[in-house]
Amino acid sequence: MIRKIVSLSLIVMFFSCKKWSKEECKTYIDECYASSLDSTFCECSLEKIKIKFNSLEEALKNEEKLPEIFLDCQN
Repeated sequence: MIRKIVSLSLIVMFFSCKKWSKEECKTYIDECYASSLDSTFCECSLEKIKIKFNSLEEALKNEEKLPEIFLDCQN
């Protein structure tokens, strides 16, 4: 599970735009699936990240909060 959390953290780090766009959402989901995570987890984590952070830039600045989101979606 730690490996998956680290993988998703790295995925988020690759984003650098200031707004959530459809393309960024699609990229996140594609990368999440490529990490062998199920669709429920991927959709959950994306939605929670979008709710908690106003932009990808903000999420990156608060990367230490991402594992909490990932753990919430694991259950």
